Amino acid sequence: MSSSNANSIDLKLLIDVRERQKTAALGVVARDREAAEQSHAQLLQAEAWREQQVRSKAAHWQATVGALAGGQCNVAQLRHAGAWSGALDAQIAQAHEQAVQAGEFHAQREEVLARSRQALRDASGELEKAQQMQQRARAERLALQETRQDEAAEEAASQAWAARRTV
Repeated sequence: MSSSNANSIDLKLLIDVRERQKTAALGVVARDREAAEQSHAQLLQAEAWREQQVRSKAAHWQATVGALAGGQCNVAQLRHAGAWSGALDAQIAQAHEQAVQAGEFHAQREEVLARSRQALRDASGELEKAQQMQQRARAERLALQETRQDEAAEEAASQAWAARRTV
């Protein structure tokens, strides 16, 4: 086996490995994109729940103010409204904390996705480099074959000329 033939086999193997690495990287990007999409949906859900809690408190106090204005609220009812407002504050704080955690988790998923996308770009670049190396090796082989053919043709012409001179 000649060294150029061994080199071409190595390049074929290298390209095969690089293609498998790129395919694996594509799978990782797809998995990480799905995780990022899920975490984004969870973030949106947590933010919507937090907003709902804030709206609930606002509606509670609007109803309380309406009852006070209409003279339909006594001191016990006002105390109850205050206690309920405190409970709503606790729910708002909990909803806020969940939204913050969901935001942090989503940011982590986005970072992981960015890294996997970079790994895919790197794998694609390595595959492209291996393919370019193979193309250069092929071009070099073709140029060498052409040179050898030219040399053989020159040698044949030289021998034919020498044979005619001796005749």
